[in-house]
Amino acid sequence: MLSRWWTSQKRLARNLFFLFGSVASIATLFISVLPDPSTYPWWGVALLAIGVICVGLIAAFEIFESTKIHVFQRNDKSGILKYMHKWIKEGDRIAIWTRDMSWAENDETKQLLTTKAEKRELIILLPSEIPLSRKLADAGAEVYYYGMHRLDAPRSRFTIAQFGRGGSSVAVGRPGGDTHVIEEYSSGDHPAYDMAADLVDLVQSVSGPKDDRTS
Repeated sequence: MLSRWWTSQKRLARNLFFLFGSVASIATLFISVLPDPSTYPWWGVALLAIGVICVGLIAAFEIFESTKIHVFQRNDKSGILKYMHKWIKEGDRIAIWTRDMSWAENDETKQLLTTKAEKRELIILLPSEIPLSRKLADAGAEVYYYGMHRLDAPRSRFTIAQFGRGGSSVAVGRPGGDTHVIEEYSSGDHPAYDMAADLVDLVQSVSGPKDDRTS
């Protein structure tokens, strides 16, 4: 648990260390030049106050951004499953780019996906048909098999929440040594979201809804 916490927080700790280190150096220089507070010019005090506010805002932004990075041990299947379940449940219309949906092999998640499918709120993209994809297609999900277009499964997997709607965002999962890292990006904030959405649109445009019922 400690290893997981440190892995997820080390970027935040590094950035805050450099930020406050830089501010401390500037403050030390300022104080050494004007050691007597009564001699500080008004504009110097104003600049110092603005600097403190900016540092606070930057620190708050860094802390906020760190909450969008989730690190799991590779064998922490329950942790990854809980994250995925919550992301799908709260994501309204969902587009899932996956390899084999092995993370969904439990009754609770299968029921959640089935409910999404019945509401026409589920899009699944995977290399080839599996029993679960067939079941979800029968329930009403849009299922696309990108393997038939000779598209290899990428190292990263992703799930887009609110797909095709305002306020959409993507959770991108990727291996990272002995960990599994999931990073969240909102539409318009990072190219990763646009690349994921374009990949879904590409497979949809070249194949149309596909569940192999006629093959």
